[in-house]
Amino acid sequence: MCRRRGQISIAALTGLVFAAACQELPSGPPSDLMPQFSQTQVDEVNASLQDMMSAANAELAAMGEEFQVGMVEWIGADLMGQTVFFKDVGNKVLGADFVPNDPRRAGRSPPPGINYIIDQVDAAADALTAAQTTAAIVRAMDTWENVQCSHIPLSRRADVAVDVGVLERINFFGPGLGGSFGIFADIHHAGWLPAGRLPNNVIAATFTAIFIISGVGPSDIDNNGLIDVAFREIYYNDRFLWQVNTGVDVESIALHEAGHGLSQAHFGKLFRTDSNGMFHFAPRAVMNAGYTGVQQVLAGTDNGGHCSIWDDWPNS
Repeated sequence: MCRRRGQISIAALTGLVFAAACQELPSGPPSDLMPQFSQTQVDEVNASLQDMMSAANAELAAMGEEFQVGMVEWIGADLMGQTVFFKDVGNKVLGADFVPNDPRRAGRSPPPGINYIIDQVDAAADALTAAQTTAAIVRAMDTWENVQCSHIPLSRRADVAVDVGVLERINFFGPGLGGSFGIFADIHHAGWLPAGRLPNNVIAATFTAIFIISGVGPSDIDNNGLIDVAFREIYYNDRFLWQVNTGVDVESIALHEAGHGLSQAHFGKLFRTDSNGMFHFAPRAVMNAGYTGVQQVLAGTDNGGHCSIWDDWPNS
């Protein structure tokens, strides 16, 4: 079979022909992968994510945790992805970044580096093995590591035999896994969530957890005007048909989400050509807010955004 029951491909979402033989989608800049979407659909996704953050933060506060979920950045298939802010934090002007040599992260991230871990419990997706998805994610992380202006020591932490998703352990995506949880790294590639746990049209999302000072609010210990990031978690939606180098490409999506993990925002504007109804980004880049096909090479704007954040690390 082409896909498991309940899963959909980019082709199915966009109205493109998806034959029983599972024909491959073009890997170039396919503007026809982005059909018309409605603002109502976008608002519904954002409202759903807002509700999830509100419920999670109430639970985290009751647990006495020193962090809250400050925002989520999502990429869509037939929808334009956006950044959604927790309504009580930042008032939609939330800027958040890691603090160099932050003592609150020292136990998991030897200063001044940033590290990541890849979940191995929820790592298999469709016909792809955990080894295949992990390799694709590592390639994506290496792409960011290899940006020449960057002096950030970006390293991968060893695999662990437990589910690394902090948000999965609480009642965030539905019934939680329960039990105690650890924060293993600065960036968690937390695996594939079953269909229905993320809004249907969200391919993947990056959640930013920020440090909170009890009775005060968001923390900014280095007084740089940016809220201090505790950690970030990236989740992938198993409702889609995940592949390598075609269709919903693991490496391309991981590259985009890792950009968020490294504090970069969405970039570019979406335009519609009235004569043919097609959509295109200007400029097309990895950090565009919508998925337009395989893109495993950073564009100039992606490099520029990364360099503006990390070129002076850890002095930034």
